[in-house]
Amino acid sequence: MRALAKAAAVVSGRLARVYFVLLREGRPLGVREVQRLAGLSSPSSAKHYLDKLVELGLAERGPEGYAAKVSGDSLMSVYVGLLGSVVPRLVPYAAFSTVLLAVFSALARPPLECVAVAAVPTALLWAEGLRLLLLARRIAAEGGVSKLKKRGG
Repeated sequence: MRALAKAAAVVSGRLARVYFVLLREGRPLGVREVQRLAGLSSPSSAKHYLDKLVELGLAERGPEGYAAKVSGDSLMSVYVGLLGSVVPRLVPYAAFSTVLLAVFSALARPPLECVAVAAVPTALLWAEGLRLLLLARRIAAEGGVSKLKKRGG
């Protein structure tokens, strides 16, 4: 349990940014590629963060480079790589819940109270999912990850 708390405490700032780069790309990356995508100053700093992620069990090193490893034992497991982006798992759940609620309301025409009761957890999923999404974007933007994505690279 203590190791989990330590991992949760140290995955922030540049380390989180490097993890999000690996997660977003969804393929093994080399040290220089990670340096460029994460906006780090040198290959040695990128290697340091990559090795730290491997040590924490959040990445693995293979012959083709480093790749993110989604571990259920980590707080970082709330994020997934989806369609070239890093999103909290709650966002797809919120979208599914919203579609389900809309279809149910249109087809079954339930009483308004039933719709309101079902809308509350859906709204909570959206609120928490968007909060986590904004956090991930803020971490990514600190190192130029967002800037690079806007340029198409």
